[in-house]
Amino acid sequence: MVDLNEAMSSPFIRVKLIAVVHFVFLSNAMLGSWGLGAYVFYNLLFMAALFWTLHSKESIEAIETALVIDACSIILDLICLTVFFHYMNGWAVVFTIINMILRPLSVLLLYREYTHRGGAVIPTGSVFPTSQQRSYQDIDRPPQPVPSNNTQPGQNVAVIF
Repeated sequence: MVDLNEAMSSPFIRVKLIAVVHFVFLSNAMLGSWGLGAYVFYNLLFMAALFWTLHSKESIEAIETALVIDACSIILDLICLTVFFHYMNGWAVVFTIINMILRPLSVLLLYREYTHRGGAVIPTGSVFPTSQQRSYQDIDRPPQPVPSNNTQPGQNVAVIF
């Protein structure tokens, strides 16, 4: 039998587990009638980001996108549940609540995967500009020699060309 801690420490098992669990609960939660499709919209974006994360096994941006959408979905689930509670059937409400309860756990697992892939501990670099100046390398042209300032005054312009 596989040890649970060993399975959860495997990077691809975590994302696959999150994708399968949320897929099952979201499929059942969407059996209710949702108003204006807000719940469907952000959850489809979340599932697309999870599948992108599964496809791009080394991408930090993919896991960061899934992490941000999942974290925002906690509040969005609460808003959608309170606004559309009276329009949904009991089956959809139960699965929506269970999915909302599981979201913080999936945020933690996605964050663990994010740091495992090499993401910053606090991802402020991609959101806020830094004060460090980055060097730019033009790969289309070979490096040009830098003219020196010790040229003679009055030199003919035709010599340059």
